[in-house]
This record gives sequence, C-alpha cells and structure tokens, in this order.
Amino acid sequence: MRIFIALLTLFVISVAAAAVGQIRPASVGPTNALALSCRTSPKDSALTVVIYGEKTIALECHITGAPTVNHTTQWIRTGDDCYVPAFYVGLDEATSKSLPECSKLDAAEPCTLPNPAGLELVQHNTGFLDRPHYDITTGLTYIGLGHQCGSAKCDKESVEIRGSPISKTQASVLLWHDLHTTTACLVSMLSDNSANRTTPLLLSDNMWSALVSWTFSIGCDLAAKSQLVSRIVHGESPAAVVPAELPKWNVIHGMPVSDLTTCRNAELTLFRTRSSHIAFPHCDQK
Repeated sequence: MRIFIALLTLFVISVAAAAVGQIRPASVGPTNALALSCRTSPKDSALTVVIYGEKTIALECHITGAPTVNHTTQWIRTGDDCYVPAFYVGLDEATSKSLPECSKLDAAEPCTLPNPAGLELVQHNTGFLDRPHYDITTGLTYIGLGHQCGSAKCDKESVEIRGSPISKTQASVLLWHDLHTTTACLVSMLSDNSANRTTPLLLSDNMWSALVSWTFSIGCDLAAKSQLVSRIVHGESPAAVVPAELPKWNVIHGMPVSDLTTCRNAELTLFRTRSSHIAFPHCDQK
C-alpha cells in the first residue's frame, strides 16, 4: 500500500484524507531552500540518500525511530526505501499509523538493502571519488562510492550528477540506487534453490549484508557464475561455503591484491558476526 504525497512549495496534498496537511519547511545549508532529507534509517544522524523538493513521493509505511523534530518518534518509509519524519509530510502520530507498519510489510520479502553495518562496510571498501576515475586494472570508470559509470565522463547516468566534483550526498544517492540493483540480483540468484535444498536457506542480516558487499564489489555477473553462489543454491550450508569461497575473490589478473584481501576479510568478519535478525528470505531487520 502506498499513499502518494505531493511536496509543493507550501502544502502537502494527499490522496488519503488522513494524510493531508501543511508542509513544515526544512532548511538545507545556507540557501534555506525547501527540501526534505530522506535517510537510510529512522534517525536524524543517518545518511541522507534522497532529497525531496517539488515532486511527488510515495509513502509506504510507518515505523518508530529516534526522536526527531518536536520530540516525535514517528517516521515514514518512502517508495525510495528511505525514511523521513512524519512531521515533515504533515502526519501526526495518529495519522501516520493509518499507514501499514513497516515490519509487517517486510515480513514477506527479503531485505532490499544491507543493514547499517553492511552499508558502512560498502562505503569503507569503495572509498569516495568526487570526480570520474579510470581504473586501469578493470578498464572501467568510477565515481562516488563505487558507482560504475556508463561513459568516461560519467554524464549518462540514470541518476543525475550535477557537476564535478560531486558531493558525498550525491555519491550516497548513486550508491542507494546501485545497492537496490545489487540486492535484486542477489535475491534472484539465491531464490533459485527450491529444488536443491532439503532445509530452507536462512541468512541473518549480517550474512546478507556481507554478501551484498561482495556482490557489489565483483559485480552481479561474476557472482552468478561463482562457486560460492553455486554451492549455496545446490544445498550446501552458507556457514561452510562462504568462509571457504569468499577469500578467493582477492585476485586481479591472477595476482592477489592487498586491498581486496582486506575487503574480503572485513566481509567475512561481518558474515560471522551473530545476529538474531533475518534478512533472507524474509526481512525483519528494518
């Protein structure tokens, strides 16, 4: 269920009567422009990945998060899979609960993104590039946080890049879109196991996030052809497969690369970190 909200200069107009109200302008930087930051988790300190201006957004569900404006704790997850305070889209505590609970929506499908520890790992592993950078080892051009450009100047991207150098917020927006593509690929690969497993495949949010980081690093095509994925979908335990296969992905042109070794070790550490939250095949960690 989605409720569509139009962010206009002065008002938020909803197709649902319970979510009609006046927008509370938020200041971003010295311009004092009308803008609304959408964050990776329901707290003001979380990373901004989308900034809404005069556009229509979809509101999916409500969740209790960290106290925000006016000490309220109600946040709304949007169709971009990020979170805004309910206050800024004209919803009070009562009307925000007219939306579904996020946990109930998530219970039937895999997590679409890594958890905060996984997101931090991806950012650390990729590093930040504020300008297009040609990687001689891969023959590809990158910008931001590991975003692979479609052209040498990174001027043909599906997400608009305004100028160069780009900001960390622009890089985060690119990463957010890239990670949705990565997780969709991983879901597709790991869902192809119904005929081969005698027990259901369950991955904690840490296991899932480590595999998202690895898939993002090497690309979906290589991950799909890997022994790591093949062994898991053919019934072997991820707890046995991943420690054996993941460290092998530290090689370029037949030579081990120390930075890749560090990345794989960090992913393996996260994979082995215990968690009670499940991310695949259903999500209970958002």
